[in-house]
Amino acid sequence: MATPDLVIERYELKYRIPPDLAPRIRDAVRPFVRPDSASAHGPYTISSLYFDTPDRLLYRQTLDQAPRRFKLRVRRYRTGPYFIECKQRTRDVIVKTRVAIAPEAWPHVLRAPDGERWVTQARDQENLRVFTRRLRWTGAAPLVVVRYEREAFVSLVDDYGRVTFDHRLCALPARGWDLPIDGAGWMPVDSPDRFGLPMSGVVLELKCTASVPLWMSDLVREFGLVRTGFSKYCASVERIEETDSDRDRWMNREPAPWLSRGRP
Repeated sequence: MATPDLVIERYELKYRIPPDLAPRIRDAVRPFVRPDSASAHGPYTISSLYFDTPDRLLYRQTLDQAPRRFKLRVRRYRTGPYFIECKQRTRDVIVKTRVAIAPEAWPHVLRAPDGERWVTQARDQENLRVFTRRLRWTGAAPLVVVRYEREAFVSLVDDYGRVTFDHRLCALPARGWDLPIDGAGWMPVDSPDRFGLPMSGVVLELKCTASVPLWMSDLVREFGLVRTGFSKYCASVERIEETDSDRDRWMNREPAPWLSRGRP
């Protein structure tokens, strides 16, 4: 499983690439990176439950590339803890906070009056309070589950640097607080028409701190990469809107009853 830091500030550069380009890029970065702990034996699965408001505020802010925006999600891997995450963006700078919880703590950590008892560290408790305050302020509730396979590499020569390849992107409409990782009903999201390529592709992400490493700049130049971006969350929402048989209910559902509006 993946165990990245619980507070991360970074830049993220996203590219949509055809599948046959991924091995060439992997070979090109090999002198500068090693597989992260979760990728030691190949790609691993990530499944994330995203929250949004009844009027899709967070979706619209992402789609419109609002200079200040955030996402609220809970992420899991096949083993290990769940991660409650708030991913904030101010222009190109990403700040992500995570709270690791035991799988049996979900969703009680958010729904129970004494949810904070599931976390013990002061920083984690504060991050959890920030997350729940944002839920209450926006009236957000579970909307969609996004799943994909990731192959990740970490820099050998920089304080922080990551290269990730994401593929086999698919989605499910949220059913309550469930966070599945297997099962039936998953809808592919990386179809050629949606992905903008003649075939289903791969999302390449280069992640670094304020200074882009020279080897990343060389990589972009060598392969003629064009930064286009790709929101897995937005693409998943749009995919489900197209096909959900209960679309009207899904699009107009009420916020979770335990949430109340009002700024913290």
